[in-house]
Amino acid sequence: MRPALMWSEVHRPQKVEQMVGNEDARLTALKWLNGWVSGTKPLLLVGPPGTGKTTLVHALARQFDYHLVEMNASDTRNKDSVKEMLLPALQNTSDLFGRKIMLFLDEVDGISGREDSGGLDALIDLMQEPTVPVVMAANERSEKIKSLAKGCKVVEFSPVPPRLLMLFLNHVLEKEKAKMGPGDRMSVVVNSGGDIRALLNSAQSRVAGYATASNRDVTETDIEDAINGYFAAGDMAHAVQALARADAAFPDPRYEGMSPDSRRRDMISALYSSIVSSHLDGDSLADLLDALSKVDMVVGRVSRNRQWSLLRYVRDMLAEGLFARSRGKEIKYSQYAMPWQVMGPVFARSQTTRKISSALGPATNVSRSTASAYVLPYLAKILADEKIDPVEFAVTNFGDESVGESLAKEIERGKGKK
Repeated sequence: MRPALMWSEVHRPQKVEQMVGNEDARLTALKWLNGWVSGTKPLLLVGPPGTGKTTLVHALARQFDYHLVEMNASDTRNKDSVKEMLLPALQNTSDLFGRKIMLFLDEVDGISGREDSGGLDALIDLMQEPTVPVVMAANERSEKIKSLAKGCKVVEFSPVPPRLLMLFLNHVLEKEKAKMGPGDRMSVVVNSGGDIRALLNSAQSRVAGYATASNRDVTETDIEDAINGYFAAGDMAHAVQALARADAAFPDPRYEGMSPDSRRRDMISALYSSIVSSHLDGDSLADLLDALSKVDMVVGRVSRNRQWSLLRYVRDMLAEGLFARSRGKEIKYSQYAMPWQVMGPVFARSQTTRKISSALGPATNVSRSTASAYVLPYLAKILADEKIDPVEFAVTNFGDESVGESLAKEIERGKGKK
């Protein structure tokens, strides 16, 4: 039996042709990627949430066999942080295992604002002649990103029409073997406002028996605003309301892998990443994570036992469990539980190891991924133990001095682990 998951993830299209609505936009994106060459203008997808922008990017990467590197532009505000975030990805045309890289930069309309110190200008400069396919997304084509849009191929997304939403809803209900009256179906479609994610969240809530009114009240606030609203709330009532209105859910990631977009909208994951990324003392951090872990266990049991109706109590548990412990801690929303200072070196190292594996694979009659995972560690150790000059070794065996320089870096990393 398939574990109980949110319908918005279970029924997320895996291929471009499986998507609903915005046919012209999808066709334009397909043609753009199919004809992409180095230096091609980035693709800028503009449209309201829930219309398929992120789903399209993931489907394109899957169908064209790209390794998708996904980042949130609103997490960076100034010139240095933009370059620090993007350059490692732009300098790597393939990942550690030889797969081509596609860069997805979400929420670019959030990069500009009062806190901005050259972030948008830096982004525009980096997008002049990208070395990998770059797709960006924004919720609206505002004045803030007008200059960015000039250097992109802009594709507009529109809310999905009610007729298509109804067809899709009927399809999902049939797949789930769930019943819903004609009046409820029409209400769900109308209240979704063309947002497929809201449609599915609302439909699943009604089928589970814990939503009788419009689900717009619980899906109209972005997760970032909801988390910040919760930690800034002056009383419990406003804190509960902030979480209740979030565009978020409670899927249990232990049962099935989650996409970056679905993890961003996982309430517990968002609270966890925000807490651990804030500057808290050890005791405060331990108290908050202890309270959050208890809610996480409840969500796990709800999923395991398929008792979705119990989720109605989870937001109250979160609000009450974390409220008193988090007041005055200046906790802000953060999408990533791992800081870029840790993520950056991972991308940077892939460039080094890819250079080595490209030479080492053919020389040892194995794939580049096998060479990188199994041959390289032993080669680096042998060179170090035998005190063999890696540059001289690379020139003799591969005729490439740069491979030797990369080998030297790997040897130094190995010494640092001791």
